[in-house]
Amino acid sequence: METVVEQAIPYTAWEQAAFVGLFIVLVLWLLAWFSKQSDKWQSFIFQIDEKWREFSRMQREENNCAMTDVNTSLTNLAKTTSELAHSVSELRKDIDEHDAQAKEILQLVQVNGKPAPKPRAKPQSGVQ
Repeated sequence: METVVEQAIPYTAWEQAAFVGLFIVLVLWLLAWFSKQSDKWQSFIFQIDEKWREFSRMQREENNCAMTDVNTSLTNLAKTTSELAHSVSELRKDIDEHDAQAKEILQLVQVNGKPAPKPRAKPQSGVQ
């Protein structure tokens, strides 16, 4: 009967304790390794995030400078366009006044019936 009992329990208690101990050591070693890998991964991700933050900060500064330049250019364009429109308006008024004066002169000439005077300058010869 001793052989049957020995076959039912394959390992002795100290051998089973050794297996459990080795299993515990293996699990603890795996936990420590995963923790170390996790710390490395978090450090790597933090570095990437920090680089992206710096890149975004630089891009935001460049974009703000560019938008300031665009804003200044648009302001100058609007001012110049406004001044040009004002000048065109003044030119139209001047042209209308000139046309009115020309019509008055034409009416005076027509009323008096005098032809326009001939130019007094002597014609110049082509050879000097």
